Amino acid sequence: MNKHVKGSILVCSAVAAMGHVAIAGDGPGDADARVAALESQREQLDAQINAMKQGDRGAWLSGARAEEVRALVREVIAESETRSSLLAEGMNAGWDKGFFLKNDDGTFSLKIKGQSQFRYVFNSKDSPDTEVASFEMRRAKLEFAGNIYSKDLKYKIKGAFERNGGAFVLEDAYGEYILGNGWSFKWGQYKPAFMTEETISSSKQLAVDRSVVNEITNLGFSQGVELSYEGESIAFAAGFTDGATLSATSAAGNRSNTNFSNDTTEWALNARIDALLAGTWKQFEDFTSWSTDETGFKIGAGLFWQDGEYGTGAPDEVQWLQWTVDAQAEFGGANLFGSLVGRHSDANMTATTDFDQYGFVVQGGYHIVPDKFEIFGRYEWFDFDGAFADDYNAVTVGFNYYFHKHDWKWTTDLVWNLDRVPFSVSGVGLLSDGASDEDQIALRTQVQMLF
Repeated sequence: MNKHVKGSILVCSAVAAMGHVAIAGDGPGDADARVAALESQREQLDAQINAMKQGDRGAWLSGARAEEVRALVREVIAESETRSSLLAEGMNAGWDKGFFLKNDDGTFSLKIKGQSQFRYVFNSKDSPDTEVASFEMRRAKLEFAGNIYSKDLKYKIKGAFERNGGAFVLEDAYGEYILGNGWSFKWGQYKPAFMTEETISSSKQLAVDRSVVNEITNLGFSQGVELSYEGESIAFAAGFTDGATLSATSAAGNRSNTNFSNDTTEWALNARIDALLAGTWKQFEDFTSWSTDETGFKIGAGLFWQDGEYGTGAPDEVQWLQWTVDAQAEFGGANLFGSLVGRHSDANMTATTDFDQYGFVVQGGYHIVPDKFEIFGRYEWFDFDGAFADDYNAVTVGFNYYFHKHDWKWTTDLVWNLDRVPFSVSGVGLLSDGASDEDQIALRTQVQMLF
């Protein structure tokens, strides 16, 4: 029973008791009059009690008390809305795809993020070891990013624990100033804008890992400066860096965290342009396509040119010119990607072989169960231009199961190398084959967590 009804009943009972006491001490005439008055009061109280029982609370929910209730409701709703979005104004700490701290006006902020990729690899090849299998922590990274003094002055520092030994190695370490109207300027250590497959995060790939063609031709991390622009349909970037460690007969290497006296290039320039023909820029930050994504299409091209260091005493001061063109398409649950890359090396010496090498990658995926279960396939080919007897070509097939999109997913694939793997690319689970070997197979299964 409502507490107000209970209170009214107690008041009635008390009044009735007092009336009976008073009646007992009066004369007959006075008693009759007082009994009639009490009966009238009791009937009025009974009517009020019945009204309360039937839900009419107008007597107590009025005036100041009604306004108090309304204020309390507004306060509860406001608190609920604030808690539902940790980025709401006034929230100085919380979680939004990473843990964050910031001051009241947002001029200082810090976001902490992490990545974990735990992988099992089974590799079968002809020689010298027929089968190799083991677990590995392929990637374990920590990232610190935010802004200082202004929302336009940004920073990012990210490092990774090496999969062989666990040493912590610097990856990204740069500052960036937002110039306005889509323009920004970056300085420090980062991945120069060139190849889409490399600049898309390792956490947002379609397969367990990137293609071998990418591992041969990517620029990795370098140090330098880069000016970029992003408009509604055009994006552009151009930079001047320390370059990349490139070879005609091995996978590319990083130039990360080198001091000026250890630089092995005279200069290196990179540029990239992208055109957004449909969709949004954000949907092309990964290779998959979610059911909520609109139909999108993007094409782009990149150029890289570097010259070896002069006066080092090395016999070769190799100049490299690399180019790439690529395209991405998304169809609300299906995706396609294709890239073509070429490069020319010039050793500036008649006794040293120059190379013209080419390769391409084609891949696609489809969500059988929307946003949960996705199958994919990839084919890649690379012509070493005589550096090895055979070209490289491989087929990859597999699936993704998304527990919570990229934040928690399970990926499994099989890489079948149709010809010889000429050098080890252990980061993607492949080992060097003998000169006459072929059909190396790698089975990879991986669980990824982002926080």
